[in-house]
Amino acid sequence: MPKHARCAVGFCDNDKRYPDLAFVRSHVENLVYHKWPTDPKLAEIWRKQVAKTRSDPFNPSPGASGTFVCSNHFPCGRRTPENPKTDFPSIFMTVSDYLQKKSPKKRKANKLQEAGSARSLFPSSKESKQDPEESDSDDEQMEADADYSVSVPMQFEQLTREMEVKVYTGLPSPKAFEFLFDYLSPKARFMQYWRGGKQTRKESSQPPSPFELATGYLKGRPGPERKLRLEQEFLLTLMKLRLALLTFDLGFRFHVSASTVSSVFITWVKLMSKELSVLIVWPSRQQIKKTLPYCFKKLYPKVRCVIDCFECFTETPSGLDLAATLWSEYKHHYTFKVLVAITPNGAISYVSPCYGGRASDIFIVRNSGFLKMIEPYDEVMADRGFKIREDLMMHMATLCIPPSCASSMQMLPRDVRETSNIANVRIYVEQAIGRLKVFLILKNELPITLLPLADDIVRVCCALCNLLPPLCV
Repeated sequence: MPKHARCAVGFCDNDKRYPDLAFVRSHVENLVYHKWPTDPKLAEIWRKQVAKTRSDPFNPSPGASGTFVCSNHFPCGRRTPENPKTDFPSIFMTVSDYLQKKSPKKRKANKLQEAGSARSLFPSSKESKQDPEESDSDDEQMEADADYSVSVPMQFEQLTREMEVKVYTGLPSPKAFEFLFDYLSPKARFMQYWRGGKQTRKESSQPPSPFELATGYLKGRPGPERKLRLEQEFLLTLMKLRLALLTFDLGFRFHVSASTVSSVFITWVKLMSKELSVLIVWPSRQQIKKTLPYCFKKLYPKVRCVIDCFECFTETPSGLDLAATLWSEYKHHYTFKVLVAITPNGAISYVSPCYGGRASDIFIVRNSGFLKMIEPYDEVMADRGFKIREDLMMHMATLCIPPSCASSMQMLPRDVRETSNIANVRIYVEQAIGRLKVFLILKNELPITLLPLADDIVRVCCALCNLLPPLCV
């Protein structure tokens, strides 16, 4: 390898001639300068990745002798020809890393600027004789030192800590992200992106090559070429669900247009709603008994599920019919309502379709198909507002709700004790709903444009919550 090897990635100043000044990331053991690949397909992948970090035209030929990429930009800290998924540069320096490297020069530029302002206020005879060419060179140096405003598209590799993964995606760990992506990516590679109701495209029958399957860059997929990698699209969707970011904000972070963000989000939510429904399981009675927490074994051993409804705010609709359907007298706001059922250990086992805030809890239970899940001799725990005892009796099941007292009469001691016991175990359904509200898209006002996706959004959030540890053991 020649001694003048220099990394071609933008923001990266690593040069083999100056090993003492090299910046080595934490996942790299030995800093190596990898040659540009000779394979045309792999070289094109490398070119697309590196070009995202540069502002100048970048088009090296395959096997270019003077072009290198250092180990900092590979997920494994080195090239992995045995695994095409990680054998191309995908980790780039963040702006904070760049500023960390440039901080001494930046401080020097600030000192020069402060000195220049002082000289302008109090000129001296020595300064008046200063060479103009020297001052011009100082200005050029300051401009060069301040040129750090170029950004790179966001990607999952930038989330280096587990807390960052939780904050940005709502998932418990990076392994959960990788597991879900590996599960969804085989079908995501062939999905047709949403372009509007009137615009349709024919499915391509050309099978992809093994290299395209490994890297995610497919040309046989219907529609235009992807502007983001599949992993970035998945991250974009999770960030929209978790943080409820604006479409323009996500477009700015990922360097794509707002229409691309909308198309990616709608398509991925539909896919995730269909594929992740397997995480919402109605367990058998034997499975419930095996995982029954101690507090239920002691007081309510026959409980099959705990049900409750929660409401999510929406924007004010323009149509009067839709406004009348969504208006909630309880919340005094436009909302949609969802019925959820959890197992005794806190896992979400049933999610109903979304109803307008005008619908009552009893109507949702009867209309959503929840009663079809009930088996004879089951016991359902609910709040006082669920007057469904007769409906459950038709399925030979029982209802467990807090006892009510007659007006102007004091509750009996056994009723007070029963109310306290039910409240102690019903708290887990409130905590499960609290987990759902961690996804800010359900906590904030849902835009009217996303109201047709409400069923899919709620189902995806419920499936992601089931990846978390049990609430009660």
